[in-house]
Amino acid sequence: MVGPHLCQRLDAEGLHITTLGRTQTAHRSIIADLAQPSQLAVDGSFDVLVHMAPMWLLPDNLETIAASGVHRLIAFSSTSAETKKHSRQASEQELAQRLSAAEKRITEIVAKLGIRTTILRPTMIYGFGRDSNIMVIAALVRRFGFFPIAGSGQGLRQPVHTLDLVESVLRCMCAGSTDGKTYNLGGAEQLTYKKMVHRIFHALGRTPRTLHVPVPLYSALINIGLKLNMISGMSPGAAARMDEDLCFDAAPAQHDFGYRPSAFLENSVRDLPA
Repeated sequence: MVGPHLCQRLDAEGLHITTLGRTQTAHRSIIADLAQPSQLAVDGSFDVLVHMAPMWLLPDNLETIAASGVHRLIAFSSTSAETKKHSRQASEQELAQRLSAAEKRITEIVAKLGIRTTILRPTMIYGFGRDSNIMVIAALVRRFGFFPIAGSGQGLRQPVHTLDLVESVLRCMCAGSTDGKTYNLGGAEQLTYKKMVHRIFHALGRTPRTLHVPVPLYSALINIGLKLNMISGMSPGAAARMDEDLCFDAAPAQHDFGYRPSAFLENSVRDLPA
């Protein structure tokens, strides 16, 4: 979600970009599968690495990439490392463990290599209709005209826009005060899950219609919907979190690199395409 927009900004800044991944892009590309570190060959000399693939793919490739001259690393992790640590769903617990373990390994490796590193942990990312968070809600609203909420839906959320993360990368590249630090990045607003859903209804020109469902029943319905291919992008563990606060303190990011995220759905036409 973030990579293409970051490339556009870096282009605008006049910086030279090479993309590393499994597909060719409009820029100079190194085609590689990071899940096969023994096969990675990096051709060229580079100063900065921005890692946006799954966090756990980086440690085993880091020394090879560092040999190209990289001395600055900005790596994207996720607040899921915290919020899903005690999930009722085993797969979500595993995700949290993999993220935390990767962060720890990266910190150890860069200390040996002398690479200045910043880790960014976004919370619920949305933007340009490419996310699997807000767009899932919008799709259900469009299809059924209502949205079911588990429990009271009073858990707080901070959806963060793709472009705010792009701006964060550029600012961190230039801010020495971010070296060796990890930042949790949320949006400008703290909304209850229910208010967030209502904002989506209004953005779509719909009257909010929500149905409150007990958490166990909601989880069971999600399981059934997934098995019947009636829904996607949702998990049973998400039901329990609708009443949990998933917000984070932005003060360190504000202080160190002037983090100023945008309000939720400032441009609904752009971010909720049909």
